[in-house]
Amino acid sequence: MSIDTVKKVGRPVGSADLKMEQLFKASLKVFGNKGFEATTLTEIATEANITRSTINYHFGNKTELWKQTIDYLTNQFINDFHSNQKFHKDLDDISILKVVIRQMVHFWADDNGFCKMAYSELNQKSERADYFIEHMMYPLINLTKDVFGRLRKEGVIKKFDKQYQLSIVLGMVSYLFANSYMFEKLHGIDCTADELKDAHADAVIEIFFNGIIC
Repeated sequence: MSIDTVKKVGRPVGSADLKMEQLFKASLKVFGNKGFEATTLTEIATEANITRSTINYHFGNKTELWKQTIDYLTNQFINDFHSNQKFHKDLDDISILKVVIRQMVHFWADDNGFCKMAYSELNQKSERADYFIEHMMYPLINLTKDVFGRLRKEGVIKKFDKQYQLSIVLGMVSYLFANSYMFEKLHGIDCTADELKDAHADAVIEIFFNGIIC
């Protein structure tokens, strides 16, 4: 579904000039803060400043809205990646990976509910976890699969099993923001500050590539 303005014949009150991006951001925030089971469509509608009937009209149920919110996030990351590719042609593979890791840090750091949603959904077997993995994790991993493959073949990086490589990257990228309150209490930092996100990206890149490069 396009995030452009939606206009349909017979639409309910509140659906005119609905911006899907506005709704997905509200959905992400509420799902992230409350979890899927505790969230109601009424709460999301209130956050998005629309009527619940508008959500029912466009999505039918809470599960479908949740799924399309995941699709929105995936497309957002992939579109950002591809929009920068025109600037990548002068970069070697290691530099491209550093760009992607920096993008990942900012993606996980955004205080939009995604980080909380990911940590709550991906630690247990469920239909939503399967959807999350298939519709977000696989597409994002595939963005750099060929780059990592070339670097392994050329002997530039160590041949860690892929699951360890992925868990190390995701852990370093996301843990700080998934546990932001703890770090704020322990170290008196503001995890939403742009300078902290950049510094964290620098640290992740430094530690990861010092460990993986042959």
